[in-house]
Amino acid sequence: MTDILIVANLTLMAMVFGYGMASSAVSYPAMMASARATAVDYFKPFFHKSAHLQLGLSLAVVPVSLAISYLTGNWWWLIGSLILQISGPYTIFVLMPVNNRIMADGADIHSDQMTKDLGSWGRLHLPRTLIAGAVFVLFAYLAVTGTN
Repeated sequence: MTDILIVANLTLMAMVFGYGMASSAVSYPAMMASARATAVDYFKPFFHKSAHLQLGLSLAVVPVSLAISYLTGNWWWLIGSLILQISGPYTIFVLMPVNNRIMADGADIHSDQMTKDLGSWGRLHLPRTLIAGAVFVLFAYLAVTGTN
């Protein structure tokens, strides 16, 4: 049972990290290489799809990690999943104001603020990706070393 939970947790974390990496390394550069109107039009559905997916995956990691920690007595699984949750408040307080300005109805896509927001989004999203990557590496280490 524990092995199944560990594989499930690694799969969830690979998805969280992979999606974050794809957003930071692929979607954002493609968006920035597009015309301004195209970038803004792309951002709205991109944000809505990714926000729900990332939130759901991130939250799913917690109970699986709790179960692994309970069954194995190694609480690093739960600690890692709680570290991942730092992304939530970070997103709400740091990233959401930028997201909301980019997606605002009637926003001036040629304004200095839009230029700043589009330019800074990738830099602001990167910490989320790094946190997910660190937790994935932690979980992979725990699984491979048998420290579970």
